[in-house]
Formats: sequence, structure tokens, C-alpha cells
Amino acid sequence: MTPVKILRVSAVRALELRDQLQDSGLVMNQDFEWEYHQPVYDNFSHDAVVPRHVMFRFRDSALATFWQLKWS
Repeated sequence: MTPVKILRVSAVRALELRDQLQDSGLVMNQDFEWEYHQPVYDNFSHDAVVPRHVMFRFRDSALATFWQLKWS
């Protein structure tokens, strides 16, 4: 599985990206997996230690490269 991580993306945008994959004919849990992560704070600063992000994992590394370039 080849990971593609997109930082500072809202939950709604993460769903839109997932929908793009499915609309292109990819099948979730077969061609790719995905997960959304909320920001993580350390209680000492106002900035997130780990920003909100979405992680996609593709079975085919060529697909991972294609979508990473498309989304950048």
C-alpha cells in the first residue's frame, strides 16, 4: 500500500476527495483505503501539533502518484 497524506483538509473536503476516487471507478477497500484525522493539540500552544489531515493508501503505486500529483 502506497500512502498519500494531504494536510490541513476539512472533513467535507476529505469526503469530496474520496468521492473523486470512487467517481473515477476505484473501489474503496479494494483499490484504496482512507482515513480522516482531526488535529491534535498539546495543551500548551494554540497551534496543532499534528494538523488535521486525510490519509489515502493505494494498492497501486502508479495510482498513488497520479492522485498525489492531481491533488497538489
